[in-house]
Amino acid sequence: MKIGILTFHSQLNYGGVLQCWALQTALEKFGYEVVVIDRWQDADNSLLERGYDKWGWLQWIKFWIRSLSGLGDLNRWLRVRRTKKFLKEHLRLTPYHFVDWKDAPENLGIDLLVVGSDQVWHCGDWGDPRVYLLEGAPSIPAVAYAASFGMTEIPHFIFEARKEIEAKPLYKRGLARFKVVSCREAEGVRLCEALGVHAEHVVDPTLLPAREDWKPIVGRFGWWRWRKPCLVCYFLSEKIGEAMPALEAFARQAKCTVKVFVDHGQAGLLPFPSSCAKLKVWAQGIWKRLFGCVSVCVSAGPREFVKAFSDATWIVSDSFHALMFATIFEKNVWILRPRTEFRRKMFARIEEFAEHAEGPLIAESVAEALASIRRGERVAVDEQWLEQRRAQSQRFLRNSI
Repeated sequence: MKIGILTFHSQLNYGGVLQCWALQTALEKFGYEVVVIDRWQDADNSLLERGYDKWGWLQWIKFWIRSLSGLGDLNRWLRVRRTKKFLKEHLRLTPYHFVDWKDAPENLGIDLLVVGSDQVWHCGDWGDPRVYLLEGAPSIPAVAYAASFGMTEIPHFIFEARKEIEAKPLYKRGLARFKVVSCREAEGVRLCEALGVHAEHVVDPTLLPAREDWKPIVGRFGWWRWRKPCLVCYFLSEKIGEAMPALEAFARQAKCTVKVFVDHGQAGLLPFPSSCAKLKVWAQGIWKRLFGCVSVCVSAGPREFVKAFSDATWIVSDSFHALMFATIFEKNVWILRPRTEFRRKMFARIEEFAEHAEGPLIAESVAEALASIRRGERVAVDEQWLEQRRAQSQRFLRNSI
């Protein structure tokens, strides 16, 4: 049997890319041939390409002149390049791509479609959920694994070109298209049940492969360690500028290195100062980023991201997938309570893990998390509970195919 995965793979978000690889790996371990349906969010694939593929020679000359002078966007370009390299080397992408189902080939070349994980059913900023609800898709058996709504309630309407479309009938019709449905959050299960569709609660795909299965990405475990202990941070909504003084003080006191990974929206060097009075502050910021004890890894690709987690001593983050990778590699981890309303709506998935954690998994701030590290507190998810959840999810996925 040949299985096709439909998810958010063509983007710069680390979790979105890596959960796709993990699901591909889990299905291959079951003995199936697997491909990733190369669905783009728009015609230019802008979530991944960021427009670089459309540049002419003059734009590239300007880019390199600005980058070599420290004023360009080299870090973002490097992240795009490394992400595209990862997709090419580690995902088995289909030879075709499309945006809407009307542009897809009639024969997808697969026997079963697996939709998920990630927030594929969210009707918000990054797209229309109808593609992932299979509206207009070829008639082919489909399974939803660990799909997420990314919201606590389904809105009354979604909007298309100023036209209101009733959301609940759309979701009911789409969910009925799947022979089995599962969600990675209990909140998603509740939303499905409210629409009259039974759904199972399963783990995120990143937890399906064993730790050893990540070796093709990370390399040999333990063959290289930083000379000093290392704190790894991954911030999605946390402001780096506000966290930097506390991180620098911790690095000096603990005699460790600090690596900070950021969301793709935060990539790039500091903007050039608008006045001479700000020049000194700007220069100090650049110096600290390049040579300080806190490294801001704005150009890292998925491989560099996972390797940092595998080698970390401690992890502080406001990201769900940071918790997943900290759990995979058995690291001390602290998750920050979210600042934004959007992330607060999804925080229940992290609170579920906190209920089965040893130590204070949730911290109110970076300073509180660092204080916990200084006190020598250890935080880890209950391995027995996690193994039960993993085994249950693997059985569900295997039996659904």
